[in-house]
Amino acid sequence: MYEVLERAFSALVHVVSAVGVDVQRKAHKASRVAKGQELEVEHLVEVTEIDPEQARTLLRKHGADWPKLKDEAEALKKED
Repeated sequence: MYEVLERAFSALVHVVSAVGVDVQRKAHKASRVAKGQELEVEHLVEVTEIDPEQARTLLRKHGADWPKLKDEAEALKKED
């Protein structure tokens, strides 16, 4: 009985570990602006006059929701 429980627990630990690694990969991937999005960063900087790092942050947060991006960029400019 003990051996069966030990194998089941080992399998469960393996599955949980695999899921954790997958979640970490997705989080890392989402935390960076893709190379193709660099043009979007440049465009957002030109249109809103915020700095590139702020533009990257907004793009990570809102994706390609341009009305939301512009609203957030305006709010950032007012804070400065």
